[in-house]
Amino acid sequence: MYAITATVSRETEDGWSSLQQVPTFYLDENVQGIVNEDHAGLIAFKIIDPFGVYEVHVKAVKMEEQ
Repeated sequence: MYAITATVSRETEDGWSSLQQVPTFYLDENVQGIVNEDHAGLIAFKIIDPFGVYEVHVKAVKMEEQ
């Protein structure tokens, strides 16, 4: 299981900028076929911004199994 945190930022043509925190969500490596944290981050990026419109910063952390 991977915990995903992210922020999305954008800048408008008239000079305004905004930043939005994405609520933390989780990806299950057994469902998505994730092999490492970088891969989890890439999948999360594509979920958050599938068309590559925004500037997205993603952090994926593998959760300890209990």
